[in-house]
This record gives sequence, structure tokens and C-alpha cells, in this order.
Amino acid sequence: MSLLALCHRRSILLKIAAATDKAALNWRTPSVNASLLKEQILDQQPGFVLITNENLGDAALFTTIRSTCPQTLIVVCLTLEPVMDNHLWAILDNLEFDVLCSLDELTDCLLTLKAGRFYQSSLLETHSGYQAKEPLPGWHELTPSERRVLKLTTDEKTGPQIAAILFISEKTVNNHKAKISQKLAISGGPGSLTRFVLTHRKQLLALLE
Repeated sequence: MSLLALCHRRSILLKIAAATDKAALNWRTPSVNASLLKEQILDQQPGFVLITNENLGDAALFTTIRSTCPQTLIVVCLTLEPVMDNHLWAILDNLEFDVLCSLDELTDCLLTLKAGRFYQSSLLETHSGYQAKEPLPGWHELTPSERRVLKLTTDEKTGPQIAAILFISEKTVNNHKAKISQKLAISGGPGSLTRFVLTHRKQLLALLE
């Protein structure tokens, strides 16, 4: 599994490279501009793309990465000690990405994602909407891909529609749904996930917005 990064600062790149090495990911030559990164993503289809502070203003870049390679996890790594104020949260809320972390958390973040789990950064605790306790049992075990499938299920999309939207097979959609049911302890056979979504729809919409 490989990682591509977009970063302009050599000192930061060295730290990213060290974290990538500890997570045993294949490290690709970092991009210094968005155009080069887009070409590399299309050619290499990496498991992870890491974007640092300098590029948070380029919302189109995030949208392009998501549409070009929907299975790639986009990691926003805040490399300086940021002031997590309402302005920064407003910028982040308008970007298409999967995971947020600080540079100090990057190794743990990559190891967690590589294991197929969702990484919960300490930065989230500064958000006004942060909840210290799990909103649903097993919620934080859901991967970004599983959350996207759950979001579309909550939006009343069918399996074939979800597959088309995410550019994945119906079999992959069904696999994601099975893992969602397992992690959220949903039982009851066929239709149990649909019943769960209907029962918890308001809560899920708030969590997945």
C-alpha cells in the first residue's frame, strides 16, 4: 500500500517520510504542486493521499482526488500547531477528505488506517460538536469507506445506486454493509441494516453530515 503527499516544506516532508516508514507504507516522491499530484494519483492509484496546511484553500483539489480515485483515503495533516478556531473548522467542513490528524499523530493515524479502522484525532476534541462518548456502539470502528456507504444508505440509495456513485462493485457495497452491521452489532438477518437506518436516521444524518 502506498502514500502520496503534497507538501512544500522539506523539514515537514522528512517527518512525513519517517511516519510513512514506521507504518510500513510505500513512500512515493512527494509532489510540490497540485497538478503533479493529480497525475501521480491517476497513474499510481495510491492507498493514501496526504495533504498539508498549505493546500487547504484548494477545495477543487480534494474534489478531483475523490472523483479520480474514490477508494483512496485523503488524510489532512496539520503540520503546524494550528489554532482550531471556527474559521479553520469552516474551511475543513467544506473539503472532501476522510481523516484529520496533526503531524505528531501521523504515525498512529497511518497505522490505524492501514488496519482498516477509523482514526480519531485529538484535534476533534476542540470542535464544538465533539462528543467524548461513542454516539453508537462500534461507531469509531467504521472506516471512511464504510461511512460513505452508510451515508448513502441513510440517504435511501439502493445498492446499485451506491455502487455507481462510489465507482465500486455491488459486491463491494454488500461487503461494506456486512462489516457495518458487524461493527455496529446489528443483527436480525436480511433487512436489519435498513431497519437500523430507519430507526436511527436522524442521529445518523447528524453524525454523517
